[in-house]
Amino acid sequence: MPNKLKFFTSFTTLGFILKILSDFLHEVCGHGFFVLIFGGKITGVHISLLWPYELSRISWSFMGDVSPAQLTWIYFGGILVCLFASFAAQAFLFLRKKVSWHWALAIFWLAFWALVNSTGYLIIGGLAPFGDVEELIGLGVLTRQLSLFMGVFFFALGFIGSSWILRKLFMEIYPLKKASLGVSLFWLIIPVLVLVMILNPERDLAWSYIPLAFIPSLLSFALENFLFSK
Repeated sequence: MPNKLKFFTSFTTLGFILKILSDFLHEVCGHGFFVLIFGGKITGVHISLLWPYELSRISWSFMGDVSPAQLTWIYFGGILVCLFASFAAQAFLFLRKKVSWHWALAIFWLAFWALVNSTGYLIIGGLAPFGDVEELIGLGVLTRQLSLFMGVFFFALGFIGSSWILRKLFMEIYPLKKASLGVSLFWLIIPVLVLVMILNPERDLAWSYIPLAFIPSLLSFALENFLFSK
């Protein structure tokens, strides 16, 4: 059993490192992979340490024309890869009974950031289109309503899985009830991320989105108390 200081030092450090890795997955393994498959060339990659205030980005070029279908795969690539990475990581932690807590923390953070990265694009993009979602709407592949529905649906699935995993991790150092409270408090990270996005003057996001960002934490608090109140 790890001591609390060591646990939370690792928890914080790995959280920052895996946040950067999830952006790399989105940009390079997602967009970049499809660019290369279709014969394009990656001309630049910027992974932002300030995400979500400043978004990471990738630039590419093609010698010839790019079809709408190819553009669809390129723009959807980041979201798809992050969704796959998130649910694959969650499945791994569900199915593997013995994983050291260090590795479990790292895999949890990968699952979490990949989930937030992909569903955040879909949800925020559905409310105020930007980035990949705006491009996909322009291509006629997505609508704002479909983007919002997909984002909420996949976030809800990831929310359940991530909460279960995080509860098990917190139970390495706390009894069940305190671990459950920790899960609810953890989801307060969502309104913080939304606030950071809103503070960017280049992004057209309304302050009215802030109350919505508290829903995961409030829902977690209700569920954790209902399930583990005794």
